Amino acid sequence: MHLANPKAVLAWIALVTLGLGAEASWHDVATILVGRAILSVTIFGGYALAFSTAPMIRLYRRARRGIEGVLAAFFGFAGLRLLLSRV
Repeated sequence: MHLANPKAVLAWIALVTLGLGAEASWHDVATILVGRAILSVTIFGGYALAFSTAPMIRLYRRARRGIEGVLAAFFGFAGLRLLLSRV
């Protein structure tokens, strides 16, 4: 999911370079990459399992209009602020 988002990829690269330092070995790099892969699979797999259950689907269907309304208001406000800001 995040591979299509260049900001997420660049943020991970920045964090890894800060965490590793110049003296890092290939073992350190491999450990971080494997750990990150395990975290990603666990988190996104957990999301997929949790949000594919019947109770969660019913809850989302009931709350969908409210969620989308709040997000629309938030992004509309943020867009308006950008339009009216002096850069």
